[in-house]
Amino acid sequence: MRSIAIVNQKGGCGKTTTAVNLSSFLADMGKRVLLVDCDPQSHASVGLGIETDHLERSTYDLLMDPATRVSDIAVPATENLDVVPSNVVLSAVEQQLSGQPDRENKLRWKLDAAAADYDYVFIDCPPSVGLLTFNAIVAAGETIIVMEPSYFALHGALKVMETIKLVRNQLGMRKRVRVLLTMFDGRTRFSKEFLREARTRFGREMFETIIRNTVRFREAANWGVSISHYARSCKGARDYERLAGEVLVDEAALEQGDFEPVSAVPDSQLAPGMDEWILAQPGPHFVEGGVLFSLVAPEANDVELVGSFNNWDREHGVKLTKNSNGVWHAKLDLAPGRHLYKFVIDGAWCADPANENRSAPNEDCVVEVYRRD
Repeated sequence: MRSIAIVNQKGGCGKTTTAVNLSSFLADMGKRVLLVDCDPQSHASVGLGIETDHLERSTYDLLMDPATRVSDIAVPATENLDVVPSNVVLSAVEQQLSGQPDRENKLRWKLDAAAADYDYVFIDCPPSVGLLTFNAIVAAGETIIVMEPSYFALHGALKVMETIKLVRNQLGMRKRVRVLLTMFDGRTRFSKEFLREARTRFGREMFETIIRNTVRFREAANWGVSISHYARSCKGARDYERLAGEVLVDEAALEQGDFEPVSAVPDSQLAPGMDEWILAQPGPHFVEGGVLFSLVAPEANDVELVGSFNNWDREHGVKLTKNSNGVWHAKLDLAPGRHLYKFVIDGAWCADPANENRSAPNEDCVVEVYRRD
C-alpha cells in the first residue's frame, strides 16, 4: 500500500482539489483507493458528496478511539474509492492529544492495520503544520506538496520540507517528497517565470505535470463529484489524469529506492533567493508583508512611488531602493481594494512598463489587493 499525504501550510492552493481528483482517477484506473480527510473543514468529504453535518463517526474517532478501525468509518464514494470523512469535531484533536504518548503515530497505526485493503491511501491535510498534519506526514511514505504560483505558497512548501526533515531525523523514517504546481495560468508572464524557477529549485522532486486553472473544478465541487465524473474532457481533468499516470510510473522508482528523501537545500538558503528572483521580475507582486513594487532603471538616480494610497502627494511619496542589478524596489502594506499608482523617475511621472493593467501607455497603473482571510 502506498500512503501519500497532500500538504501545504497555506490554504487555497489546491490541496483538496488534488486529493479528490487524484484519488478519483486512480480509482477509475482500477486501484483500490482510500481518501482520509484530516481537515476539520471537511472539504474533501463534501467534494465527494458526503454529508458531514450528521456523521456518526469520523476521522476524529479514528484518531481518538483505539478500538475504531478504518473499516468502521470508511464511506464508499465511487467504485474503488472510500473516504474516511471528517467534520468540525476534528478541530478538538490537537488539544485533546496534547501531552499523550505516541500522539504522532495515531494515524499511522490505523492505516497500517488497513494496508491489505487498499492500493493507495491519500491524506488531505489542513492548511497548517500542526499535529494533524504531523500525523499525516508520519503515516505517509510519501508527501505531495501542492503549490500555486505565489510567494506565500512557495514559503509554505519550504516550511513543510523542514517539517519532513524533522520527521526523518527524529523518527528515522525515509520520506519521499514531490512538488505539484497547481492553478497555473499559462497566459501570464509571472506564472511562466514561476514555473521556470520552481523547476530549477525543486528539480526531480517536482512533477512534470502541472495543473491548469479552470472553473470546472469549482463546478464539480459544487455538485459533490470529482472532475473525472463531471467534465472528463476539460483541461483540468486531463491534467489530473496525467498526474495519476505519473504516480503509477513512480512505483518502479519506489520499489528500487531510486529517490531522494527530501531536498538537500535548506529553507534558509532558498527563501532569500526567491526574494531576489521576484525583484528580477518587474511589476507589482504580492509577497509576505504587502505588495512589492519593482522597476528596472539602472540609469536613474531617484525613483519614487506615488498613487491613490498617498493622495498622489510627492511629499509623502515612497522612496524606492536600488539594488546592485539596477532594480528599484519598495514594499507597501496596502489595504484591500483598488489602488492607482505611478513612478516618478528623476522628476518625470511614468507608468509602470511591467504593469499591463492600464488602458493607455502612460495612464495610471492599477493594482488590486484582495482581503486575506
